[in-house]
Amino acid sequence: MGMPLDLYVIRHGESEANVIISAGEQGDNSLYTQDNVTVPDRSWRLTATGRKQADCIGRWLVAQQELFDRYLVSPYVRTRETAATMALPKAKWEETRVLRERSWGEISTITKEEFRTSYKRNWLFKNTDPLYWCPPAGESIADVAENRVHNLLTSLNRKSDAESVVMVSHGDLMLALMLTLEDLSDEEFMHRADSPDWRITNCTCLHYSRRDPQTGRTCKRFRWEQTARPVFNEQAGKWEMQVEPWREFKRPLLSNGDLVDVVHAVDPHL
Repeated sequence: MGMPLDLYVIRHGESEANVIISAGEQGDNSLYTQDNVTVPDRSWRLTATGRKQADCIGRWLVAQQELFDRYLVSPYVRTRETAATMALPKAKWEETRVLRERSWGEISTITKEEFRTSYKRNWLFKNTDPLYWCPPAGESIADVAENRVHNLLTSLNRKSDAESVVMVSHGDLMLALMLTLEDLSDEEFMHRADSPDWRITNCTCLHYSRRDPQTGRTCKRFRWEQTARPVFNEQAGKWEMQVEPWREFKRPLLSNGDLVDVVHAVDPHL
């Protein structure tokens, strides 16, 4: 048994819920209608923009590798629609609930103002502790990493030894996967969660590999990652792929002194 050689993980394209949330963040809550707030999270469709993003990432994937050994998709409608719109040749998709979106519990369909008013204490922790913060009756990123990502990786290790695997999932699941595969410290996760450079936009692809992109040699663990995402070229009037350079990461091992340095970076609270 062993892990896949290559793992391509794609976030779904822009969904109807993304549009509603984005408008709310800009101060427009008009889309939070009674009908919309009762839609289950699993049922949102893609927008026209989301379908164009999915087509763009699909064409890029085929250029990287026409056929994959295994195709996995979250059972939510927006991920199914993304996978279908990517139009990968001869794809046979396996639906798996471990790839579903993080649960946002009781705040999944309420405005920011209602959240802040109804859950004052929980609201305070949202921005100060993004890794361990849990929405009321929902999941934290740490929960998703420990409960579902480990389940996913165990399955891949058992069934996809040395294969190429493509998965269509959700942004926070991908953050939890990054946290787990790269053994990120709490501090590094906080940095990435706060940085626009690490934002997982719609149809972003995280390509993890055990194969050195320079030499072709392989390792037992995933050790290299390349990020690719569709961006809209306004001058050309079309969606194009933005592909970042490969980066290598290693599992961090800390000495006693390293731990002391981390502790001393935090001011006493009393």
